[in-house]
Amino acid sequence: MRRRIVFCSLTAAVTLLVFGTIFHLGLPVVLPGIPPQFSNSGLYRPWAGWTSTYMLIHPLWFGVVFGGLYSILRSRDALAPGWRDGLAYGFGVFFVGSLPVFLLTFAAVQISPEVMAVWVAQSLCQYAAAGVAIGTTTGRN
Repeated sequence: MRRRIVFCSLTAAVTLLVFGTIFHLGLPVVLPGIPPQFSNSGLYRPWAGWTSTYMLIHPLWFGVVFGGLYSILRSRDALAPGWRDGLAYGFGVFFVGSLPVFLLTFAAVQISPEVMAVWVAQSLCQYAAAGVAIGTTTGRN
């Protein structure tokens, strides 16, 4: 069990980091009108300093939570091995833990719908991919 938790945590952390990096680097190329919005210091913290460090570390520590919970559910036979249940798990984490926070943020903070849509899409892709990754790679563990 301990081995599965460590493996799932590392797999989830790397997957979350990779997909987050793809979105971070790809956003200015695909949607060049969004990054300038982040320079509004009335809404967003400056990227330099602790903000960028936290954004790098977040997928790593959250990968431990994501992978650990998946491992516990697998050990209780709540999830079957394989990509399908991994994907369902990733969607579940998104719909229960992420989407409600985005909706509250959108209701409370005056950010553009485009920025919110990108954040939601990134989160959904990260969690779905991490779920598929751990479901696929831990099929026999």
